[in-house]
Amino acid sequence: MPTEERPTLPTPSTPSGARKRQRLPPEVRMEQILRAALTEFSAHGFASARMEDIAQRANLSKGGLYAHFRSKEAIFEALLRKTLMPTSPHRKWPPCPGDSPREAIHAFVAHLYDRLSDPDVLATLKLLIAEGHRVPRLVSHWREMFVDPFLAEQKAKLEAAAERGELRHGALVDEPSLLISPVLHAAVWRIVFADDLRPETFETMRGAHFHMLHELLEPS
Repeated sequence: MPTEERPTLPTPSTPSGARKRQRLPPEVRMEQILRAALTEFSAHGFASARMEDIAQRANLSKGGLYAHFRSKEAIFEALLRKTLMPTSPHRKWPPCPGDSPREAIHAFVAHLYDRLSDPDVLATLKLLIAEGHRVPRLVSHWREMFVDPFLAEQKAKLEAAAERGELRHGALVDEPSLLISPVLHAAVWRIVFADDLRPETFETMRGAHFHMLHELLEPS
């Protein structure tokens, strides 16, 4: 007796616009969230960006995003820590005993401008300048926890190098934040004159930064 064939039922399709969410390693998921947040903050401003839009861009539910961050402010702080954390070249700056001051200065300047060539660094710096006044406590906390300790550590190391005669003791040793002032100037130029700034202008700024530090820091 022939078996009656049952009609094949259609497989439910994924609704248009929905994407299957994947379980990712925590570090990958964090990178995804911060990149999505930077895009949303840059496009709409900090005040107008919404957690649900950040979640959608990161391929998360809103609840999934809140499982990682309690607020937009917490995301902003994580962006500052990840992208604008002060760093210096490993074992190259400030110069160690026996190191060439010229090579150390070159490594330091190269490190600064390599970081500035990262689009995420430039976008986060632009965001900090434009939106930092909206979250003053957050920015102050970031400075107190990360920027000020880094500058204090730099000052101690620079003073030690100056006492060994490897650097000239002057204004740049007394106030290490001045060491990075030229690269911040270059960053502002890149933000303000993005469409008109020629590549050679940026390279000229980089070369001038190196020569300035060489002249002011290297012992006679």
